[in-house]
Amino acid sequence: MSMLKGANVPVGARAVRVELGRRSGTGVPDVDASALLLVSGKVRSDADFVFCNQPTHASGAVRQ
Repeated sequence: MSMLKGANVPVGARAVRVELGRRSGTGVPDVDASALLLVSGKVRSDADFVFCNQPTHASGAVRQ
């Protein structure tokens, strides 16, 4: 799968493993990935946002 910058992709599976890779080099942009954990289609709080400064969800279900 290929995504454009700023794109969102809904995930309907109960469990998913995502690996993100890139090749470094001149003119190659940095990569930033984050995850929002949803309950009934909504984020409950900031604790459900996984990103570089909060790399693991309290449940252990998502980690960078």
